[in-house]
Amino acid sequence: MALSLILRNTAKLRGISSPPFHSFRRTQSFSQLLNNRNQFPLVAKTKMNLVNVINQTKRNMSADHSKLWPIEKAVSVLLIGIAPATFICPNPIFDNLFALTTVIHFHWGLEAVVVDYIRPAILGPVLPKLALILLYVVSATTLGSLLYYNHNSEGIGKTFQKLWAIQE
Repeated sequence: MALSLILRNTAKLRGISSPPFHSFRRTQSFSQLLNNRNQFPLVAKTKMNLVNVINQTKRNMSADHSKLWPIEKAVSVLLIGIAPATFICPNPIFDNLFALTTVIHFHWGLEAVVVDYIRPAILGPVLPKLALILLYVVSATTLGSLLYYNHNSEGIGKTFQKLWAIQE
């Protein structure tokens, strides 16, 4: 990842001459190279950029997320039984469980996509936060709409039974 960020930021490294490779000795360590910053400007600027990239990509982990993974897998396994039960014998309990587990399952999956691909190191600090807020709004609206439909209409299970009964 650091190499790809360095390659993307080559415009920032303009005007840097390549280090004279004939002056390297086998006994010279990296710390000795850093001490000779005037002789090797590429090493000094690269180190500075790597430190900036590392500082930008640090995430503040506020909680232990290892406990969420088994819950996500349990919800996925639970959906294997809830989905057919909702469509075979529709009732308000199965309809609400199906709505809740489906929205939670999709929310966690899309949250992983947002966190993995809309990164602050690449897109800045504002866009990832807006994407997460939008995801929470869409998930809450979807769950609210499905629960409203279940309580004020016929429910998800009966709706799908009616759709299956339609013949051409």
